[in-house]
Amino acid sequence: MIYRTTWLLILLAGCNALRPNSGTEKETTPPIAGPGKFHHRESQYVFYSDFRLKENLPLFKELGDLREQICRDLKLPDSNTVIQVFLFEDQTKYETFMKARYAELPVRRAFFIKQPKSAGGPSDLLVYTWWGEHIRQDLRHELTHGILHSVLKDVPLWLDEGIAEIYELPPENNGINTGHVELCRKGPFNPDLAKLEQLSEVKQMQRPEYREAWAWAHFLLRGTPESKTVLLNYLQTLRQTQPAAPLLPELRKAVSSPNEALVEHVRRIQ
Repeated sequence: MIYRTTWLLILLAGCNALRPNSGTEKETTPPIAGPGKFHHRESQYVFYSDFRLKENLPLFKELGDLREQICRDLKLPDSNTVIQVFLFEDQTKYETFMKARYAELPVRRAFFIKQPKSAGGPSDLLVYTWWGEHIRQDLRHELTHGILHSVLKDVPLWLDEGIAEIYELPPENNGINTGHVELCRKGPFNPDLAKLEQLSEVKQMQRPEYREAWAWAHFLLRGTPESKTVLLNYLQTLRQTQPAAPLLPELRKAVSSPNEALVEHVRRIQ
C-alpha cells in the first residue's frame, strides 16, 4: 500500500518528469553514496549492501522462486534484465540517502524506481530499502514491480500496484490480503475500474485505491477462467504496446457486470 511502499517511474521526457535531486540534467552520481561494499547475485537480482549478507539466506531462494512464480502465473517470458537492490543497514541511513538522492519523494519503507540511463539504452531497474522487520514483504512487493517492468513496455499504475499487492504475500496466502478482504466486505465498496485506470501518479492513490487495485488484480488472476484470460491477453499486449489501452472494455466482453462479479469474488474468498 502507498503508506508502506511505492514505485516511481522517472520519465524520459515531459513536464511531469521527476528527476533525481542532482542539480543538473547531466549529473547521475548521487550526492551521497549508496550501499556497495558487498554484493550478492540471485536470479536476475543483484543485492548491494554495506553489511555482509549471508548468501544462503532462505529469503534469497524465495525471491528467486518469486520470479519464476510470477512468470509462470502471468505467462511472461524470463528476463535477463538486472534488478539492482540497494539494502541499507538501518532506517536512518536509508532515509538520509533517499532525501538526498530523491528529495521529491515522500517517506516510505521501500521504493522501486525505473530510471533511464543518461546515455540511452534500457532503463535501470532499482530497488531501495532497509533491512528491517518488513524486509521480506517489502522486497517481494518491490521486486514484483521490477519483474513486470523488465518484460513489459508499459504497466498501468493500478495493475502494477494490484499485482505487487498479491505477490508481496507469502505463496501460501494465494494472494489473499485478509486486511483488504475485511475492509471490502465491511464497505462501502463501490469498485470503479474506469476511474482507477485513469490514475497515473502514485500520489493519486490512497488506501482505498490500493485496496481496489488488489481486488481487481486478484479477481482477474484468481476469479474465473474468463477473467484470467482477459488479464493474460492484456499482459501480452503490454509487451508490445506503450502506452497501454484500458482493460475494462475487454473485461466487459468476457464478464457480464464486472463490478458485481468483483464484489461477489471478494465475498466468496475464504
